[in-house]
Amino acid sequence: MRTRIVLKEKNLPFDRILLDLPNKEQKQEWYLALNPYGKVPVLVEEGAWVYESALCNEYLEDKYPSPSLAPTAPAEKARMRLWVDWCNTQFVPPVISVLYENRKPDEERSPEKIAHHKAKLGALLPTLEQHLQSRDYLMGDYSVADIAFTPFLALCERIGVDFRGFPHVARWAQRLTARESYEEVKIGFPA
Repeated sequence: MRTRIVLKEKNLPFDRILLDLPNKEQKQEWYLALNPYGKVPVLVEEGAWVYESALCNEYLEDKYPSPSLAPTAPAEKARMRLWVDWCNTQFVPPVISVLYENRKPDEERSPEKIAHHKAKLGALLPTLEQHLQSRDYLMGDYSVADIAFTPFLALCERIGVDFRGFPHVARWAQRLTARESYEEVKIGFPA
């Protein structure tokens, strides 16, 4: 979804190919030739292929710099990458863990695990709140760092993460999920 948001923000045409993930289509030989980890997404363009959404998004930013979704100064670009990494390594795992646990049948679901992962998320929110006190977006202007968080901020609402004590995070999440690019790609997420 994050790469589709970038494609929409840059007004780039694309064909979306849906894989049957529950039946492990992403583990078939043809797909593993594109991504040996068997994960989505994979971006294929003019014979080149890139996988992992953060790398797909950087590729698109490098190849199609307008409209810009990244700062130009090297230090700021590095800080943007740090936010993307922080999102992927710190923020996403507990969101996905709660979502996964919530999808289990009642008799298999662990309220303790859900509470544990929500507490992990809660411990991360002050970092975002403090950073967003003086800006609307992580880098000041809307960037791929914000896009990295967008679908997972939307999921936070669905899994019951409370932003009430974090007004800057709440406004940021609202701005991100109200963008036309997100509105156009969110249907069916998560599948």
